[in-house]
Amino acid sequence: SQTPLCQAHPKGAKTARLAPLIGLLLLVSAAPVWAQTFTFTAVITSGQEPPPNTNDSEAFGVALVTFNRGSGELCFSISYEESTLTSAETNAHFHAPAPPGENAPVVVPLPTPGSPKNGCVTPDLTEDQRRALFRGLWYVNIHTANNPGGEIRGQVIPQVAPIFHP
Repeated sequence: SQTPLCQAHPKGAKTARLAPLIGLLLLVSAAPVWAQTFTFTAVITSGQEPPPNTNDSEAFGVALVTFNRGSGELCFSISYEESTLTSAETNAHFHAPAPPGENAPVVVPLPTPGSPKNGCVTPDLTEDQRRALFRGLWYVNIHTANNPGGEIRGQVIPQVAPIFHP
């Protein structure tokens, strides 16, 4: 008898469980965008945590974010493997403005603890914070007891549909 791939390779199990969400992210990012609603994605890993928050957590996640410029509504679907965090989640936030490798203040708190995190909020964002979102200067950060500065992080990147001119 053959051992299923998920049992033979634990990392394969993680990838297999996240494959449908990753597929959804690819599908949504390839779809045309409505005039006022824009799509963003993030891959969330420990490797994106800058010093002094560096750690070797094996946790991995993805985020799908939409922002409606007209209403200011920010919607999110964030999933990650809770069982691979080094300790219990204590907080989760969107932070801005910061490029990869730099830290920034909290812009939007997220529901904690637990994965998935799904919801919509209408935060009171400044024009600079809105611009930072569209420039890829927001990140999502999951904080834990062992890593209070952040255990896994992902830069929130705008997904732009190609524009074709006749």
